[in-house]
Amino acid sequence: MGGFNIKSGGEALMVGIIILNYNGWELTRKCIESILQQFKGLYKIYLVDNASSIAMPEGYKDILHNYNVKFIAGKTNRGYSAGNNLGIKAALKDGCSHILISNNDILFTQDILEELLGFFEQNKKVGIAAPRVMLKDGVPQQVQLKCKMTLGGKYLNILRKTPLKFLSKRFVNDFYYTGNRKEPIKVYMVSGCCFMVSKECIQKIGYFDENTFLYEEENILGCKIEKANFNSYILPYITVLHLHGQSTEKMKAFSFVCMIESEIYYCRQYLSCNIWSVLPLIMIRICEFLIKAVFDNDYRKNIGRMFSKIYKEMKRNRA
Repeated sequence: MGGFNIKSGGEALMVGIIILNYNGWELTRKCIESILQQFKGLYKIYLVDNASSIAMPEGYKDILHNYNVKFIAGKTNRGYSAGNNLGIKAALKDGCSHILISNNDILFTQDILEELLGFFEQNKKVGIAAPRVMLKDGVPQQVQLKCKMTLGGKYLNILRKTPLKFLSKRFVNDFYYTGNRKEPIKVYMVSGCCFMVSKECIQKIGYFDENTFLYEEENILGCKIEKANFNSYILPYITVLHLHGQSTEKMKAFSFVCMIESEIYYCRQYLSCNIWSVLPLIMIRICEFLIKAVFDNDYRKNIGRMFSKIYKEMKRNRA
């Protein structure tokens, strides 16, 4: 693609843009078109389809060909991390120096590549950098994590959605970034819906952890970034629009079960928690699920699956 070329050591930097799709063909098309309309740098788009159950619309492959998009068809749907890893490996094989991960429900309203690449070139310890994520109503998405999510933080995060939310006020202030600063902000981890990572960082952390299907990706990636001695930043002066959760909002019980599985895995593998300290969290999630089941048939039909998945995850992660 034409436009500016930021160089490192005399060589132009090429960005591999990874978009993960599952049944969101129209959203994905809009995301790709926003990239083509806004970006001017050297980049290549990789569309990874996570074995969608809805067939690709007629003429879609012609659109991808015209847009010069590399299409990667996953054989099975193995979730966010495994799907993105397919795209990342293809991009690195093609010689990309940086990877931009984007949900398919992201719309790019400005060219963010130049700012992100320039920031990486000026700050060699940066492993991940991200724009500020805005929601449709103009409110910033509250997902940028200022510090590590601990098991105690998990419990406080649950409290903030209850009448006892006043007990979690300090946690919210310490954990979530909600300010309006204009300069780059160092954080523990950024939102998984849109961020850039360097080739050096990806190779050192060993790609995304494929042991979770959905949820906890940011927390796990933050731990891996910390261990590899890289830094993560938000650049609040560049923004993207997140249409937010349209690929997962219809899953309901399925996504809730995924959340429980991923929480157990994260707490056991990355926080080194024993099963007794995690058990209250699991019991809270079971109660939440059963309450939802009273009012939602989707949850009622998945009660057995929920208990089965929890048992298997606890067995897999036992000390």
